[in-house]
Amino acid sequence: MELLPLVCLCLLSCSGDAVKVLVKEGSDAVLPCLISTKEDITGQVFDWKKDESRKEKKEVFIYDAGNHYNNGHTGQDDQFKGRVSFFEDQLQRGNASIKITRTKMADSGNYSCDFPGFELGQPSIIELVVDPVLKDRTNENIPGES
Repeated sequence: MELLPLVCLCLLSCSGDAVKVLVKEGSDAVLPCLISTKEDITGQVFDWKKDESRKEKKEVFIYDAGNHYNNGHTGQDDQFKGRVSFFEDQLQRGNASIKITRTKMADSGNYSCDFPGFELGQPSIIELVVDPVLKDRTNENIPGES
């Protein structure tokens, strides 16, 4: 049942319009990014970033012809370490989607998926909205809160 919305999101993700992904806090979120030509991207580079402000972006995930944050590539923001994976078996179909596990309120925001080696125009923009679960948040660092 969850596959149909994911397929719809993937089809929309490279149109240049923002796609919204809504998940419950603590669940996993799949952020879609698919090259419309379905070209094999196993030897390419794709880069996921989270917009923090106009000038600041957090490094979420980078794939560089087999090298990535889960196998020794450095530079990933601490917020995402150990929680982001990709669908290796889908790279041959042009699928650069990622999964963020155990989502937190701080994960909410705009994400971009970029292919520096391709002329695709602007990066795909995904808005992740993490729906809060009622709990004590005294020790959490939530953006925008004092």
